[in-house]
Amino acid sequence: MKVKTITCPNCGHANNFLAEECSQCGIHFSRYYEELEKAEALRRHIEEQEKAEVLRREQEEKARQEAEARRRQEEEKAEAQRREQEERERREAEARQREEEERQRREEERRQAEEEARRLEEERRIEAQRRADILKRQKEELEKAEALKRQREEEERDRAERRREEEEKAQALRREQEEKARQEAEALQREEEEKAEALRHEQEEKARQEAEALQRDEEEKAEALRHDQEELERREAESRQRDEEEHRRQEEDQPQVNAAATPGDAAEENLPSDEVAEIEIEELDREAIEAQASAFDYIEYPPEGPVAGDQPEVADPSGTPPNDYRPAASLQARLEFYEGRMIGLTYGNPAEIQNVKLMAVSSDHFQVFYPIPRHVVSFAYGAIVSITENAEGLSAVGPDISPVFPVVIELPRPFFHNP
Repeated sequence: MKVKTITCPNCGHANNFLAEECSQCGIHFSRYYEELEKAEALRRHIEEQEKAEVLRREQEEKARQEAEARRRQEEEKAEAQRREQEERERREAEARQREEEERQRREEERRQAEEEARRLEEERRIEAQRRADILKRQKEELEKAEALKRQREEEERDRAERRREEEEKAQALRREQEEKARQEAEALQREEEEKAEALRHEQEEKARQEAEALQRDEEEKAEALRHDQEELERREAESRQRDEEEHRRQEEDQPQVNAAATPGDAAEENLPSDEVAEIEIEELDREAIEAQASAFDYIEYPPEGPVAGDQPEVADPSGTPPNDYRPAASLQARLEFYEGRMIGLTYGNPAEIQNVKLMAVSSDHFQVFYPIPRHVVSFAYGAIVSITENAEGLSAVGPDISPVFPVVIELPRPFFHNP
């Protein structure tokens, strides 16, 4: 129980409230206070001053703590931004390094498809491990943040009695922070969506450029074959012309046979020019015939078909789709024709078709190669939703520019696909 006291106005000593004189300096309180009410008023005034001093010190301590908390929060935020910037720069450097390595290995990868498939599988495993490590670190950081948040909440509950008057202000500040965090999350989500859209457009543009390059290569090969055929025809015509001139000179230089010639010679002389030439060829020995035949170069001419440019662009013009669309005995029999060619894959969205290469077709699964992420993926036949074929080619449904595919296979969306 607190005892009431009266402070001496001379020395400041605290005396009993009912004392008439100071126990320290001995002065009489009646000299300064005429009645008890004045003494009580002085005591209350002194107590109010002491309370005001205590409240002022508490407010200063609270302001100092809040300033220290704000400073720590700013430092943590700056540190998080710095780590995020370093992580972004590291990822960009890794992306540039991977692009450079990809350009250097492109020619080697075309010649060694199987070795490249194994390397890509190893890279996929490493990438999956890296993502798992990142997720693990993020989970640990989230747990630390949750623990820190629980600690702060506990401290807030301990200080709830002292900061009751500041509750509305803290509530407004908390709402503002939540709104800011929500806006930052929405901005980050929009940025990720824009990056995914840009990547998809880049993939489609790269696929279209590759298809155009393949078509140009085929046109150049056809043009070269045509030039070779014309050169061969020209050489054959010149050879025939030289043979005719030689035969004509032989006929002009041949001496007149006399009347004593044998009947066989006369019969040979009366033969037509074509038969004489045939008899001369038959009289050549086998070695001479093989020597003359080896002087010619055999050229494999392209099959007859429409001229490049008359038909719509296809993903792989090296072959033509089958002209018989009757039901096949199995999916393997249906897909074997497109093995080694560029085909289309869709994941339920007819406006989005991936340009991939059908690597291999087996009895229970088939493998495709994604040019952009450089993944080799195996699909079981049971995962196929539908297979669509068209002799004139298939393209995406929508405003996006897309190449024309000989066949489009609908499959479930793989885990690495970014929608």
